[in-house]
Amino acid sequence: MASDRAEETKRQIIDTALALLRRHGQDKLTVVDIARTLGMSHANVYRYFCNRNEILDALIDDWMAKVQAFAEGIARRPESASVRIESVLLEFHRRRRQKLVEDPEVYQTVQRVFELRPQALARHRQAIQSVFAQLVAEGIKNGEFHELKVDEATEILMDATVLFVHPLMIPSLLELPNDAAELRARRVVGAILTSFRELAFSSN
Repeated sequence: MASDRAEETKRQIIDTALALLRRHGQDKLTVVDIARTLGMSHANVYRYFCNRNEILDALIDDWMAKVQAFAEGIARRPESASVRIESVLLEFHRRRRQKLVEDPEVYQTVQRVFELRPQALARHRQAIQSVFAQLVAEGIKNGEFHELKVDEATEILMDATVLFVHPLMIPSLLELPNDAAELRARRVVGAILTSFRELAFSSN
């Protein structure tokens, strides 16, 4: 079908852009180079994306979709809410630190797009926040946590752990060995989870 072929072509354009991005960096990524690599005219690329920025946005959307799917996969594990919350934090931290070290061109592109398009960063934060909110709500329902206000508790969790998962802040932790950074993350999330078990928050 025509729609299937169109989606396949868009996928090829995005994948080719990603490969060129890794090879040459964002500043040297052009629609002409993408088209040449695919053996098509640049006019054909413009049938699917209006400009290079739209291609970069599509790359970021792909990245965010994978991140959300990864977090939701952890949330479905048959473990306590506390264990899953800690796992989301630590596994996010590990993957992003690894991405920054092993795939710096792509990571820097993500950083730049988020800096230039705060609405994209807000969507990303909302996606992760929804996973944490689900886990907090489950912890309350099963008696693991006190009767907390889910939105307030989730905001506290997000604010307290931002250093370890925020795409723009991960570089500040590279000066620490992996084990030291993870230990700090464990301590922070451990303190938050302890407070969830022992305290009830109030907006008053």
